[in-house]
Amino acid sequence: MAKTLVSQGNIRKIVIRQSSALTTDYIASNLFNVQGANQLQLLVSFTLGASTGCRLKIEFSEDEINWYQESAYDLTEYTYAKHKALYRGIESSCNIVISVPISATFFRISSAALTSGSGTSLSIIATISNI
Repeated sequence: MAKTLVSQGNIRKIVIRQSSALTTDYIASNLFNVQGANQLQLLVSFTLGASTGCRLKIEFSEDEINWYQESAYDLTEYTYAKHKALYRGIESSCNIVISVPISATFFRISSAALTSGSGTSLSIIATISNI
C-alpha cells in the first residue's frame, strides 16, 4: 500500500515504489487517486547495476478498469502525426524528475529492467499538485 509522506497545501508526496530490485517483467504500482490535480512529478532514483537500463510506463484511468498509456508522436509529414505508446527509458544510474501534466482521476506506473543483472534498483516518489 502507498504511503503518503507529506500533505502541504495542495501538494501531496506519495511513495510509489520503495528502492528495490527490478525484474524484466513489467510490474504495475498500486493505483493512485489524483483527482483535482493537474501536475505530477516523479522523483526517480535508478541504480544501473549489471542491467542495461529500465523502462517506465505511465498510465491514466477514469474508472480504474480502462487504462490509457502516455503517448508520443512522430511528425512524419506536415499534416500527419503518428502516435505510439510512450515508454520512458533510463540507461544509467541517476536521480531525475519526470514532470507530467494530468487531467485524469487515477494513475499508475509500471517498471521493468531492460536486461537482468544484479545490483539494479529503482525507487519512485510522486509529487502531485494543482498549480
